[in-house]
Amino acid sequence: MTRPWDAIAWWEIRRIPFNLVLLAAGFVSILIIELVGSRFVHPGEDVVEPMGLLFGAIAYGLAANLCYTLGWVTELLWSWGNTASTEGLRPKVFRVGLVFSALLTLVPALLVPLIWAVWGFS
Repeated sequence: MTRPWDAIAWWEIRRIPFNLVLLAAGFVSILIIELVGSRFVHPGEDVVEPMGLLFGAIAYGLAANLCYTLGWVTELLWSWGNTASTEGLRPKVFRVGLVFSALLTLVPALLVPLIWAVWGFS
């Protein structure tokens, strides 16, 4: 029987790489939004309010980490504390969650150019 703390430690060791991937995806998303979105606004105007962007990024990061914590919480619940039975699934669950989170972070970067294309590249 694996101790529950082993599962928690496994997940927590991977929290930093998870956050770094989301940080990179967030920067890419913001960069694309700023580059493409600047074509929608008059010169000198902001595409996104800077303070709104800052608070939105912080709120998104907190929400992403709360959801990340559900990884080990749900593992403990599913295994009834016997994390030896779920140990083999951890890497797959982590990868799926990481890919989903990164894609979710990149959705605005995909939608803004799509909207720009639909509106005729003006």
